[in-house]
Amino acid sequence: MQSIFSAQRLPRLVITLGDPSGIGPEVVLKTLSHPRFEQQAQISVIGDRPHLDQTYQQLKAASPQANLRDPATLNMIDMAMPESITKGLRCGVGNRSSGEIGFRTLESAIARTLAGEFDGIVTAPIAKSAWLAAGHHYPGQTELLAEMSGTRRFGMLFVAKSPHNGWILRTLLATTHIPLKAVPQALTPELMTLKLELLIACLQQDFGLANARIAIADSILTVVNKANWVEKNKTGSSLG
Repeated sequence: MQSIFSAQRLPRLVITLGDPSGIGPEVVLKTLSHPRFEQQAQISVIGDRPHLDQTYQQLKAASPQANLRDPATLNMIDMAMPESITKGLRCGVGNRSSGEIGFRTLESAIARTLAGEFDGIVTAPIAKSAWLAAGHHYPGQTELLAEMSGTRRFGMLFVAKSPHNGWILRTLLATTHIPLKAVPQALTPELMTLKLELLIACLQQDFGLANARIAIADSILTVVNKANWVEKNKTGSSLG
């Protein structure tokens, strides 16, 4: 597969902080403490700067030897949220404030990427229940990406490389963020055909694999976020 980037220019990536009250800021600070990532891409971080600084100070106070990137050294895009939103932030507690900040952060990252400022987006985790509390009714970040980019055929793909033998697994999910009891009705021949065609096209176009071996796996269960889904569906699991 031929790279779309020249040897003179690294890909420009923007990393969102995800839900500011969750693990996103910590994950980003720990990840970017390793210089190898910025040797492979031009990286910017977008989110609420004051809260990221506060998170850094709290983590350093709790573990002075922790490998954390100093936010002062980041190429940071501060969302500069109004106090009416940020005053509700509570560390470790997802709520309307954290949901609104997380949503606006991703929305801005998508808009900037579509405008050509970046080549791609890396998203830190969000709390879907917090998005709902803020009035944003999306199953996840993937759906907002699809809506803003005008994409009709889309899916959630995981790529993992074994640290033992280098074997690479690429997994496209057939269903996401729905109650377990809804899965049998959702797995229609039409859906499976759509997802398999999307996977084949992705393997060929994005990974250069013309003759990949494809297998259909059984259910993968993950814990559902609280809020409306649990109450409406009386279940604690969804097909991940």
